[in-house]
Amino acid sequence: MSKKSKDGSVGPWAKEKLAALGDYLGFYTTALKKQGHWLRGTTFVDAFAGPGLSPIRSGPKPAETSSFLEVIPEAGEEQVEFVKGSPRVALDIATPFSSYLFIDLDPKRVAELDALKQEYGATRNIVVFEGDANAGIQEWLASGIDWKHHRAVVFLDPFGMQVSWETIKALAATKAIEVIINFPLHMAIQRLLTKSGEIPPRWQESLNALFGSPEWRLLTYQEDKDLFGTTTSKTADSGLRLLEWYRGRLNSIFGNVSPARLVKNTRGNPLYYLIWAGPNRLGLKGAVHVLGNAEPSLRTRKK
Repeated sequence: MSKKSKDGSVGPWAKEKLAALGDYLGFYTTALKKQGHWLRGTTFVDAFAGPGLSPIRSGPKPAETSSFLEVIPEAGEEQVEFVKGSPRVALDIATPFSSYLFIDLDPKRVAELDALKQEYGATRNIVVFEGDANAGIQEWLASGIDWKHHRAVVFLDPFGMQVSWETIKALAATKAIEVIINFPLHMAIQRLLTKSGEIPPRWQESLNALFGSPEWRLLTYQEDKDLFGTTTSKTADSGLRLLEWYRGRLNSIFGNVSPARLVKNTRGNPLYYLIWAGPNRLGLKGAVHVLGNAEPSLRTRKK
């Protein structure tokens, strides 16, 4: 299971993800601004917030400037490219949310988020929660928000398989929250799915928690019988099966789910998929536009 780098750096592909996030959040708050008197508040939740700025580990220099990038020169060194982290991307949209909740487990990153809170304190209502993302979300949901008059977007961008299905269900149950999820198929999930099907119990528990069901095994493995008995093997399209099954499960509890946008590294290898889910068709329309470069086979959910 992949981990965040110790220095807070990110790969060049993070720019694609963060640009998509900023585009969608801008669409979302602008659309809600026109909703009228019934709306009393909006919240953006970043469940794996990280720092406000992250150095990019490696990759070609950008061909053009971007609102998501800052280039900081260092004495005696070439310019170092930094990318705005998701908290700063959300804080900088033209029509801001009425409140922000940033969650992180790492004390160092929490300190950076506290500094960000001080930086934006005069213009943004920010709460920083130190702890597990699932616990932070559950505490927020239990705080007594009137979901008839409040709306929210929750960004779930783990560095592994930390988001439990129980958390996803709790968010969907409000009928007022949209989620943007990093589905870590190649970064984490596939690494636990051995070719033989012999998976350690601890790994199975993690997969069960992520998917909310042990059915992932039926989609991943097939059994064949021959003269020597029964053999178990991993299906060639197991990754796409799991992705489409997960999207179908999101659709069943939220009501709408977007295409899955594949994010690759600089070598062209797949990393993860970005998926939007929510209760509103207008949100789906915006998500389809932002995530519109999905792989052709993933534009519609397989029946």
